[in-house]
Amino acid sequence: MSLTIQKAVKKLQTDVLVVGGGTAGFVAAIAAARNGARVTLVEQRDHLGGTHSGGMVMMIRSMRHMRAPRSAEHKKVMITQYESSFDDEQLVFSIAQEYLDRMLEIGSAWGSKGQATARQLFDPEIAKWVIEQMVVEAGVDVWFYSQTTDLLLSNGSVNGAIIENLQERIEIAAKVTIDATGDGNVCAAAGAGFEMGDPEAGLCQPMTLYFVMGGVALDRTLAYIKGHPDEFNHEYAETILRLRQEGKPITVLPFKAKIREAVERDEYPIPYGLEKVNPETLTYMARPMFRNGSFRYDLISHNMDMAYNVDATDRHALTRATIGMRDVAVRMAAFYRKYVPGYEDAYLVHTAQSVGVRDSRRIVGDYTLTKDDVLSGRHFEDGIGRYGSVVDVHDKDGKQSLLLAEVGGSGWFHIPYRSLLPRGIRNLLVAGRCISADYVAQGCTRSQAACMMTGQATGTAAALAIKAGVEPRAVEIAALQRVLMQQNQII
Repeated sequence: MSLTIQKAVKKLQTDVLVVGGGTAGFVAAIAAARNGARVTLVEQRDHLGGTHSGGMVMMIRSMRHMRAPRSAEHKKVMITQYESSFDDEQLVFSIAQEYLDRMLEIGSAWGSKGQATARQLFDPEIAKWVIEQMVVEAGVDVWFYSQTTDLLLSNGSVNGAIIENLQERIEIAAKVTIDATGDGNVCAAAGAGFEMGDPEAGLCQPMTLYFVMGGVALDRTLAYIKGHPDEFNHEYAETILRLRQEGKPITVLPFKAKIREAVERDEYPIPYGLEKVNPETLTYMARPMFRNGSFRYDLISHNMDMAYNVDATDRHALTRATIGMRDVAVRMAAFYRKYVPGYEDAYLVHTAQSVGVRDSRRIVGDYTLTKDDVLSGRHFEDGIGRYGSVVDVHDKDGKQSLLLAEVGGSGWFHIPYRSLLPRGIRNLLVAGRCISADYVAQGCTRSQAACMMTGQATGTAAALAIKAGVEPRAVEIAALQRVLMQQNQII
């Protein structure tokens, strides 16, 4: 016996439809609403912020220029200090800084109001609430638990989307649609071109499922680091101990000797999609959680590459990888308890709600941002913001170390508006990690601050297009830049 549910068909209208309420999407919705548009924000999960919140990324990288390490040994010290560094120029402000300031006011972020660190730490659980408050205050109509199943298309124009749940099928007509899905789902469904993976083999960067362990005696862990100068260089050990004494954020890097020992005993978890691990190329980080105004040094978040060679747009592949990553998280907890000092009585608290996908589709836009644009610090006449994060491209096959390269020129590059316009598609904008960029450039633009910046630019452009009675591609760039600057964004 089968149960057939007759879905009620409704037709609604909005000015701007934002599909995806992640890091880019929630900012896009706020920006569009604050600039006078009627906005509907559709999210398939039960929270906003995506990997920023439910994915437990718990840091915004980078609202200011980030220096790249000069050497392998220097890298350990640099990575450890990013979270507490106010050095170099801050480039991203506006809605991103407003959000951060609200988090700081309630003791849910570390740092100083009005500015951000190079890698800004915050409490991802409270982030859900703060984001919801900001979106609702802006007047956005938020739809949780809703799937976008089809588009309203006509002559190359996206005129809205069809949203469904078990009871309803709703056609939302929109003057402008913003794809903030992360995977470029709306753009792909509309027929936009896209690229995936590295240019040689089409392999995407590995995925991560953040996990948190409680009951950690971190001071014993740090004592081990200090007592093993053969494994951890002196400057790194002194830096991390000083930061702990000052109550500042700490980044603990891999215990390579312990990993080698576990590998030899066949007791180290193999990431999904790999047959073996190379301890020398492993890169992962562990950080204490920031809760209620201070760091909880017994509550440690872990970020490591867990699944390789996965197409995040394939439901079957992503399901298998998610199951595999959760298995790795449980086994990693066991590894820590057995091998890493200070973790003897630790336990797995939880894994993230959202999988951390570093890259999938990269939409082909009117302009594709390139590696050379980023590394040379290129300026564009249609720039919608400055960005200066290091290029961060993770090893795609388990054989090499991650690429960290510093932005050159003035220390920042412009993200051009044309990279937010899917080529050949009208009334559609794209924001977040799937904007038009090549494989290496995306290693910069996929990070949190850039997603927030492109989200704000698309939301603002959508509202301005509607006011002017033109399509997004015809928005006057000078007017867009002027409004963004008035809202405290640097152009």
